[in-house]
Amino acid sequence: MRPLKQILFLLASIPWAAPSPAAPGPEDVAAVRNYVARNRAYTPATRAEALRRLELLPRFASDPARFELEVAHIAALADNGHSALLPPQWASRYKRSPVRLGLFADGLYVVATPPDRRRLVGRRVLRINGHDWREIRAAYARYQGGEPGFRDQFVPLFMELPALLAAAGFGMDPDLVEYSLAPPRRGRPEQVLVAAELSPYRGDTAFTGAPMLLDAAAMLPAAARPLYLREPGRRFRLAFVPEIDAAYVQLNATGGLHITAFLDNVLAELRARGPRNIVLDLRFNMGGNLNITRDFMRALPGLARGGRVYAITSGRTFSAAISSLGYLRQAAGDRLVIVGEPIGDRLEFWAEGDIMRLPGFGGLMLYATERHNYMTGCPEADCHASVREHPIRVTGLQPDIAAPLRYADFRAGRDPAMEAIARHVRQVRRLPYAPMLAGGR
Repeated sequence: MRPLKQILFLLASIPWAAPSPAAPGPEDVAAVRNYVARNRAYTPATRAEALRRLELLPRFASDPARFELEVAHIAALADNGHSALLPPQWASRYKRSPVRLGLFADGLYVVATPPDRRRLVGRRVLRINGHDWREIRAAYARYQGGEPGFRDQFVPLFMELPALLAAAGFGMDPDLVEYSLAPPRRGRPEQVLVAAELSPYRGDTAFTGAPMLLDAAAMLPAAARPLYLREPGRRFRLAFVPEIDAAYVQLNATGGLHITAFLDNVLAELRARGPRNIVLDLRFNMGGNLNITRDFMRALPGLARGGRVYAITSGRTFSAAISSLGYLRQAAGDRLVIVGEPIGDRLEFWAEGDIMRLPGFGGLMLYATERHNYMTGCPEADCHASVREHPIRVTGLQPDIAAPLRYADFRAGRDPAMEAIARHVRQVRRLPYAPMLAGGR
């Protein structure tokens, strides 16, 4: 079994840009059977259903897109975020719309386009290939298990892949997708037909995908980008926000090169500067290695001198990022205030495991073999050893302060999470509220 912390490095070495999806065959059916046997997240009932559906797979071999969706459904029956046919891989085998979509608290929007389509940015999407986008969003649960907020990190990609939309019954043409867009002001919806093109993710984003907000931020003037969207190429960042006497620590991963040195430097800076509050931004953090950040999380509360620790979360806060948040909650107690949108998994899930590559068409499937239970401390024999040795026992990790991101706020360069933190800081300190500035220094 390969620990998940090694998987990102494995993926970075694999070439992703296949010119077209290969035809699946018997070897793929055999690999999926092996997958079902290895993945421990199934219940007896869902495992039986997975095996039943596996017997039907050969009938879809002549249609690669339909075959892939059936394989995705078999994995999704486990209803576990770490058990999946990896959605970002689809972009390496199927053409994708260059008109990129983003899902916000108030709907689906066009967030990025090629230069010749720039006028479409900011338009609200009403229908895709004649179907209400919410119907497609609901149907996508068939192909990816886990929490809705986590699935929502990948459903815009699904909506950009006409071949998969057609295979799922939401289109006809594998190369074209039609979007119905709300008018900028008054008038009738506009129908926009878009030709798809191959544009695969590279390196570790072939595993995690890329946050749609990073595509969207490229459309914003640099001066309008809030702190969390600046320097998008950096995984880790430390800044100071004097308006709320806070250190801002952005962890976009819980692993990778140089993270240990970064965490050590942050602790040294915090000890030297003594901020009253600390903001830990985990909203883009899909995980990595929970052992790397555990001591850091335990140390943070003691470095917020007289104030609080704030953690920003989203549906993309997943895997080891949730573990890290659990350790932080235990260490900080009521001094931790979680702000933002719900995290991407439950407090009990299955993880670890490994990646299995299907030999025919090259799809990657993630299976899970070890339990994580952050309500009980995970004493069971099938629990991940690190969690048994360093238990997490919390009653919840959902936001204490909800701060949903609406498109208008994003377009205006506002960060509702940081604004909510600023209000809370000033309320606690009994100071008049002033609007949160976009940056820090």
